[in-house]
Amino acid sequence: MTEEIRNLMQTYQRSLNEADLDLVRAVYADDAMFIGQPFPTATGIEEIAATYAGAFSKLDFDVQFDILEIELSGDLGFVRTRSHGTITPKGQNPEGSEGNREIFVVKKIAGEWKFHRYMFNAEV
Repeated sequence: MTEEIRNLMQTYQRSLNEADLDLVRAVYADDAMFIGQPFPTATGIEEIAATYAGAFSKLDFDVQFDILEIELSGDLGFVRTRSHGTITPKGQNPEGSEGNREIFVVKKIAGEWKFHRYMFNAEV
């Protein structure tokens, strides 16, 4: 099961770094919730996709997720990660790296793990 979660996280990382909305849609459950600074809370796959579309239109991502903890029980679990890399306004060069702390609540839906809730904030 943890290998499935690792694959889910790798797909999410690719979705950001390749600005791929289809991959974003693939990792989230239809009724998921996205909570991250400085974005407004997005509920449901359409609001979440719109949030990412807005971010992808303005920013270039080059980030990596390090999995710190995976806890699964039945069809629910959580993944705690730390991300690092650059998020740069389009057309500009990175001026340094940044990092975030993340919690993903994952849910198994029709035999596949998806993000059910996702919350992050900047690492200080």
